[in-house]
Amino acid sequence: MTSPRNTCPLRYDLIALIVIGLSLAVRYWFVASNQLNLVQDEAQYWDWIRRPQLSYYSKGPLIAWIIQGWTGVFGNTELGVRFGSVIGMAGIQAALYAGVSRVWREHKLALFVLFTAATMPLLNGLGVLATTDNPLILCWTVAFFALSAATRNEPDRTPSNWPFIILGASVALGILAKYMMLAFLGLALIHVLILQLRGQLPSRFWKRFVLASLLGTAVGLAPIVAWNMDNDWVAYRHVAKLTSDGPGKHTGIRILPFLEMLGAQVGLLAPWWFLCIMAGSLPALKRSWIGPIGRFDAAYRNDLQAMLYFWPLWGFITAKAIFSKVEANWTAAAFMAGAMLGGAALLRWWDAPRRRPRGRIILATVAVLFTAAIFLSPLAPLPDNLNPTHRLKGWADLGVQVDRLKQTEFADPDKVFVFSDNYGITSELAFYTPGQPVAFCSWTESRRMNQYDLWPGPGEERIGWDAVMVRARDEKSMPADLAAMFESASGPVPCQTTFQGGPGRTFNIILCKGFTGVWPRRGLGKY
Repeated sequence: MTSPRNTCPLRYDLIALIVIGLSLAVRYWFVASNQLNLVQDEAQYWDWIRRPQLSYYSKGPLIAWIIQGWTGVFGNTELGVRFGSVIGMAGIQAALYAGVSRVWREHKLALFVLFTAATMPLLNGLGVLATTDNPLILCWTVAFFALSAATRNEPDRTPSNWPFIILGASVALGILAKYMMLAFLGLALIHVLILQLRGQLPSRFWKRFVLASLLGTAVGLAPIVAWNMDNDWVAYRHVAKLTSDGPGKHTGIRILPFLEMLGAQVGLLAPWWFLCIMAGSLPALKRSWIGPIGRFDAAYRNDLQAMLYFWPLWGFITAKAIFSKVEANWTAAAFMAGAMLGGAALLRWWDAPRRRPRGRIILATVAVLFTAAIFLSPLAPLPDNLNPTHRLKGWADLGVQVDRLKQTEFADPDKVFVFSDNYGITSELAFYTPGQPVAFCSWTESRRMNQYDLWPGPGEERIGWDAVMVRARDEKSMPADLAAMFESASGPVPCQTTFQGGPGRTFNIILCKGFTGVWPRRGLGKY
């Protein structure tokens, strides 16, 4: 018989369905109404699907597969590129709610955790942008609760194989999304070793856990390793370069970059949720530090798991900014456990004796309004240097202007190709230039290698063609190799783009005539 504790009130499920549904509707509106042009990485991921491979220079193939699937439904449009993330975030929210309410059997807590996650700025951003973090977090969340179910040592309970099957599948897909999924297995090993020492693992656990982990890792890494074997292991060299930040670059403590990283983390979590995570961590640490021996204790296990999958990952990456360069989104996988800690603190605060309804209403309203402000931020009349969305405005107009130049400035518009020396601009040209032509990325000594360096250049078949080169606003000089590449080239001409009637980004355009067949060497060695 199911105990009252294990029975989820229907109203909780209905409220969760409303929260997930409203979040989905807002994200769909944002993407379908073309509020922002594609981020440069999004355009690059889209360009990958036109030359399918087992893996790619900086990421595994899953993001390309997702975009391939949804562009097959919505076409090669912004909605087609981003719809996988719109749906993916709904899946993340559903997995989070189901995991807390069904696996942890904390039904009321599940609502508070869901609300916390649904109003975190980073997770809202990942729900509209086609990023590798979206499928990574989905796989991470499912694997998190699969492991939670697999480690339950309740009396008179027959261990099931399904949690291990789900765990292995989640690990495989997660690795195909982003290499960060390997960190999950490291945390998982620490997690189960602690439970082993506490006598809280079910029978036949280790054999199934090791098998699921090894099979999941092997399946996930197989296409990535095969591709890298044929490409000089460039993906691993790239990751090593990012994580090491280069030898000897920073020999001292970097206080300002660390403070910037910490500030970014507080902003991406939202200041109130950051405080809730701090508040939720104190009692969770106390309970998970001691813990029972042998007997099953759900509260101890849940606190231990939430603490273990947030603090080591989030704390290590944030602290790493003291010594080397890190990106703010590298902590993204830890945000789900952070939502659990923050949601637990919110629930305790909400249910505190004599808590005034006004305080509850104010907090909920602030969180909702702040979330709404995120989606309305592209419309904010802010100066370009203060508007974080400005860098995403003007790409579509750039494509139109480049096509206009092709039609008016050259003798044969059909024999004009487009290129840049920046991978992001190259990918945006490929997506937004009418007809979505193949775009190229030329090598310069000032940049590191990218996926375009592994693909062919214009080739001999384009000798004699003309070209339009687009460079960033601050790149006002002529590239050193351009004289050898073309018979003639104009000086850089500023190009001011527009977006929905307002100013967009500014670029420099160079008109090149008579391609000689010379294409700069690929940047092997600079990762």
